[in-house]
Amino acid sequence: MATVMATETATAMAREVVPEVVPEVVPEVVPEVVPEVVPEVVTVAAPGLAAGQVEFRELKRIGELEEMVDLLCTVWKTDSPVDLTNASTLWALAEAANYVAGLFVDDRMVAAGVAIRGRKHLHSHIVGVHPDFQGTGLGFLLKQHEAKWAAAEGLPVIRWTYDPLVRRNAYFNLAKLHARVQRFEENLYGSLNDGLNDDDETDRLLIDWEFGAGRSPVDQVDTPPDPDDWDFAACPEAVRFLPGGTYCLVPTPANIEKLRTDDPARARAWRFGVRLGFRKAFDQGYEVTSFSADGWYVLRRR
Repeated sequence: MATVMATETATAMAREVVPEVVPEVVPEVVPEVVPEVVPEVVTVAAPGLAAGQVEFRELKRIGELEEMVDLLCTVWKTDSPVDLTNASTLWALAEAANYVAGLFVDDRMVAAGVAIRGRKHLHSHIVGVHPDFQGTGLGFLLKQHEAKWAAAEGLPVIRWTYDPLVRRNAYFNLAKLHARVQRFEENLYGSLNDGLNDDDETDRLLIDWEFGAGRSPVDQVDTPPDPDDWDFAACPEAVRFLPGGTYCLVPTPANIEKLRTDDPARARAWRFGVRLGFRKAFDQGYEVTSFSADGWYVLRRR
């Protein structure tokens, strides 16, 4: 009996299945090949420049983004980009499918723009043209390129802010592009040390440009002579109500950037005088409808 049991035990042990140890298969790691991003290049014509000399490029390479930062510092006349932007932020914006573009003349970046996607609009954050190329029409070309990009992305409106004291920008935005003023923001960005806005408050007009819409008729209003000599002692609120009560005018200085350097007190008077003028006009139901060639905001009662 003992012999039989021993035999059965031996047989059972012989039948015991030992799990097979299968070595782990480590998949071969193949480095991902990321195709190089080739920036879009658009060749356009510009007044005073040879055909094919002007190119737009959507930027993402860090070297070009650093070049953009240097350009913007030149435009803003500052040594530090701390209150403007930096290359890593620009890269992140480009990576997130926002508008980051440079305008090149003979392979030199002379203008640049950055815009961020918003709700049903594109917010144009910063645009600059090198001082050597200002007044050549490149700023207009840059906005047209930005509008083309926005339209392709299904965004019918471009929105941005600007300093209401800068006369050339007011004329460009309101008379040339026919953007519409949405509201006035007092000291919107707080204190900036960006060269152009040092020691000044940052009042801004927020505007919308419906670039695909037809242009509304421009109000034809007889304006007084150049408003640059506005007397703030006699009238601290920089607004002039015209007879009949339909229109009023808000003046601008001829060159606020020069005033900030040559006569800071006068520049400050303009800042607060125009602020008070817009506040009074808006409180009485007026809205900005246009900007005259000689430097007046034209407002019409709603």
